[in-house]
Amino acid sequence: MELLLIRHAQPFRLSDPAGADPDLTPDGHAQADLLATAVAAGRYGPVERIVASPMRRAVQTADHVGRAVSLDVATDERLVELDHGWTTYGAVHEYTDRGRLLADMNGGRLGANTFDPTLFRNRVVDGIEAVAGEGGGVVAVVCHGGVINAYLSQILRTADMFFVEPFYTSVTRVLAQPDGLRQVLSVNEIDHLR
Repeated sequence: MELLLIRHAQPFRLSDPAGADPDLTPDGHAQADLLATAVAAGRYGPVERIVASPMRRAVQTADHVGRAVSLDVATDERLVELDHGWTTYGAVHEYTDRGRLLADMNGGRLGANTFDPTLFRNRVVDGIEAVAGEGGGVVAVVCHGGVINAYLSQILRTADMFFVEPFYTSVTRVLAQPDGLRQVLSVNEIDHLR
């Protein structure tokens, strides 16, 4: 089977004491429409299932794709981003030094917030492997940049978990064979945005 790891479209930046879970911006909805058009046209193969993080930005992106290919969207809590429950969304955009951002994230920090990188990666890998375990041909997994990094770092066995910046609505392809082999086929495909 092939997993399409899709980063959500552009969301608003916001703060919310109850937990920041932003909606897509108008530009984000336009990005999601372009993605949905490409998926419906078969650019990434015949998508059979869509699974998303339950965070709004991921579900809204997945809904665009689901409508375009007449599929329902399932959600999996294990696919939530490392900032789930934080009161602010957008801390990553406050960094002007990309190297510092990656170093902080690999150290379990993002702005004023902290997280456990090992627990995060284990949760993400469990979630994506559960999706792969259900089989199928092509499955779209709409999630987050950190989630994509965590899964790729597991497959590639990189020293650092965070090493790539998935663009909004980018598609990263992973071949997931029943024998457990995982092969990265592409990273950060964004031709649908041009």
